Parts: sequence; C-alpha cells; structure tokens
Amino acid sequence: MFLGYWIGRFANEESRAHVHVVKFGSRDEMKIWLEPDVEVEFTRGISRSVANKIVAEIRRRRNECLDKWKECVRGNR
Repeated sequence: MFLGYWIGRFANEESRAHVHVVKFGSRDEMKIWLEPDVEVEFTRGISRSVANKIVAEIRRRRNECLDKWKECVRGNR
C-alpha cells in the first residue's frame, strides 16, 4: 500500500512487466510499465499530484517491483 493505493500484479496478464495501482472501493486506477523504463500506460480518477508521487515511488522501488514480478511469473508456470 502507498498513499492508500494497492500496487501489484494481476495473474495471467501480458508478459511485459508492469504494476497496477488501485484504490479498492473506487474506480481510481493506474497501470505503470516497469520495462524498459517506468512509464504510465493510463491513469483514471487519480489526481496528477498523487499520480506523480506514485510514479516517483515506483521509480525508486523499480528493482523491487521487477523482482516481485519475476517471482509471480515463476509461480504461475
């Protein structure tokens, strides 16, 4: 959790590493690619200032996010 948002991966999705950012109970969400660089795919319902904080945190923790992504992929084989 970061700023009240869940950040994670949904199973059985595309192979390019990314995270979803979701505020449960609302329609607020983002999708952020982790490779080749951190890049926002889309944002819905999240203010620009909050989205910028989330992206900065993902950039700061990119290696951790990629490690978690790889763990999930290995676990789903």
